[in-house]
Amino acid sequence: MPQISVVIPTRDRPGLLVRAIGAVRSQTFRDIELIVVDDGAGDGAQVARGFDFCPITTLVTGGAGQVPARNMGVGAASGTYIAFLDDDDWWDDAGHLGGLLAAFRGEGLAYASGRIVAEGPDRPEEVLPFRAQADAVSLRRDNKLLIPGIAYDRALHRRLGPFDEALPYYWDWDWYLRIAAAGLPFFESGGEGVCISARGDSVSAAANEAARRADLARLCAKHGLTGIALKNHEGIAREQQA
Repeated sequence: MPQISVVIPTRDRPGLLVRAIGAVRSQTFRDIELIVVDDGAGDGAQVARGFDFCPITTLVTGGAGQVPARNMGVGAASGTYIAFLDDDDWWDDAGHLGGLLAAFRGEGLAYASGRIVAEGPDRPEEVLPFRAQADAVSLRRDNKLLIPGIAYDRALHRRLGPFDEALPYYWDWDWYLRIAAAGLPFFESGGEGVCISARGDSVSAAANEAARRADLARLCAKHGLTGIALKNHEGIAREQQA
């Protein structure tokens, strides 16, 4: 049974997926399995089968959506811990996974900082530092955790259930709030190797603003949050710089 199951959901971006899987392969911590969940036409699963540096499982959802894809990936995992890496993101620190594991002081969630990287033909190149932060109080004000920067005990799903598929944009924030509500701690690893791609086709792009706003309202109603402004991690990074 591996220590860490790395789950990569992907949808019709095989070129970017190669970069993401390469970042997993470059990790110095080797006791891992990789689960690639293809939510698109199947090109991602085919790409993943071309790698053999660790046990690799490929799943195809038939276009169920990113949150069902993540739940499917977690359901297939056998590792003690779960880590995520989206297909357009990557880690540029070979010690990222090892650093997350070293941060644990019991059951809970470990996290690392990183950078927001503007890229793609529709964006000028730009790199913004992002300082991750999480505790029960701060999470009720904002989500300053990066999905590819976290690892947590897989056993938490037996305790807290799957990701909420009714929150397609804010499933991650909901998950962190559920962990905090259970009284579980958050551990900062000190790592800064997470690279988040800010692209015109990302889920937090302007084209998805209306759907994100509706999803944020559902999240706030579920957890009794008030005064929450709509923003994305790029916006948070710019606030941190200011």
